[in-house]
Amino acid sequence: MTTAARRCPETPAQRNIRLLGEAAEIITGWPLARERLRAAHVAGADGRCRGCTSQMRRAPRWPCALALVAHGPQPDFTHPARASHKAGHV
Repeated sequence: MTTAARRCPETPAQRNIRLLGEAAEIITGWPLARERLRAAHVAGADGRCRGCTSQMRRAPRWPCALALVAHGPQPDFTHPARASHKAGHV
């Protein structure tokens, strides 16, 4: 039996984490896009992402998936992100 045959199938959560990591690696080559995502996807006073808007549902808790992608494979959220110019004042 080969190592690949003994591997457990990837769960949806594991797949999502893997794909977010891959996207974070790709976006490192696009500094302008990464900085725009970092500026837009910041925590609001309610702990939800200010950059994720929808008329149908509440914004996800921060950090959202796009914030994770913008901050790279090993994000450090110990320092508050720069607020977006669109975010307004708190």
